[in-house]
Formats: sequence, structure tokens, C-alpha cells
Amino acid sequence: MWEKWVFLASLAGITCLMRSSVGDVIKAGGEYLALELLEECRSIAASAGFAPRAGFLEQTRSSITAPGSLLTASMLRDMERRARTEADHILGDLLRRGSQVLNADRSLLRLAFRHLKAYEARRDREKAAAENPSF
Repeated sequence: MWEKWVFLASLAGITCLMRSSVGDVIKAGGEYLALELLEECRSIAASAGFAPRAGFLEQTRSSITAPGSLLTASMLRDMERRARTEADHILGDLLRRGSQVLNADRSLLRLAFRHLKAYEARRDREKAAAENPSF
């Protein structure tokens, strides 16, 4: 389950933060961002006693850096539909568990989570305004 969590958080983090597919992120020169985000997620899992296996990490690196890949996280598709996301459950909980591991000033996981929370705040504000228009 921890490996699945590391994969989902890495994929959701990079595709939501960049609002693009893996291939688009790579084409824009963002491979190092995807790999750094994976490393943050890996380090959190390892610090919790669930270090991902080498084979899993190799496969995940390939998946999140594949040129031309149309892969996106379902969380990005939720954003594109203006729907609720699982940011708190997938990124937020991992972030809380990693608070002692991450460099808070440079954490891409934290940035991706805040990006999603800003999206949710805007979505909620716009929904409320549509339901209660003020003149």
C-alpha cells in the first residue's frame, strides 16, 4: 500500500502542479521536478519504515518521466472537471507524515498540496457566488 501511495502522490503531485500530462511535463523540461517529488515521497515512506523496493522505484521513475506519455492522475481530471479532489487524503496525509523528513522551504509535495488547496478554495468561492449572486 505504501508503494501505491508513493506512486499516486508522485503522479498526482506533478500532474496537478503542472496541470499537464507526464509527457507535457517532460517536454517542458520538468523531469527533475517529477523525480524530486518522487524522492520526497520515497523518503517519507522510508522514514515510516516502508522503504519502496528498487524495482518499484525504477518502474515509477519510468512512468513519471516517459516522453510523450498522456498519463495523468485522476486528481488532475477532477480539477479539470471542477470537482472535489483527494488532496487531503493522498498528498496532505503523506505531507503530515513527512513533516520531520522534508525540507519545508523546498518541498515540492508541500507546493503541490498548497496548489490543490488553492484550487479548492477558488472552486468553493466560485460555487458559493454562483449559488448566491450578489447584486
